[in-house]
Amino acid sequence: MDSQLVENLLASVSQHQRQKNGEQTINRMRARAQNGYWVFQVPVGYRYDRTGGHGKILVRDEPKASILQEALEGYASGRFATQVEVKRFLERQPSWPKDLPNGEIRKQRVYETLTRVIYAGYVEVPNWGVGLREGKHDGLIGLETCEKIQDRLQSTAKAPARKDISEDFPLRGFVLCNDCGKPLTAC
Repeated sequence: MDSQLVENLLASVSQHQRQKNGEQTINRMRARAQNGYWVFQVPVGYRYDRTGGHGKILVRDEPKASILQEALEGYASGRFATQVEVKRFLERQPSWPKDLPNGEIRKQRVYETLTRVIYAGYVEVPNWGVGLREGKHDGLIGLETCEKIQDRLQSTAKAPARKDISEDFPLRGFVLCNDCGKPLTAC
């Protein structure tokens, strides 16, 4: 009986120590985030580099950083009209990491990349109460470019260009049925 009590006490003390260690780790990570440091997995286009006085800090990881910068600036300027065009651009880059075995990138990953303020040189962790603040790392794009991207993402979606437009049917979509009001089709 006494050995079981001792074993239970040791297990409880160990569990308490693990919980305290976890809390302390989260508190230290939160404090670093509040000071403008990124404390999570390295985003594509960056790598961690140990520097004096700062610990690990994000620095550009070439050539991925330049590829991503071109994609972000291209979307902000309208050179890439849609997220799918950004996706195709990134998929054509041999050094860009692919999500799927067939060499494609998920649409969700493109959206997440376009919405991250980390690429503008800022840090934000809403779950920890860390609002938008300037980061200790250099951004790939400016904050103004980042805001243009967010504005484009929140604006109304554009329909993709039709591939079935042909000279054989120049009035497609313009001529309506007199009885039901629906567009006439080729068949």
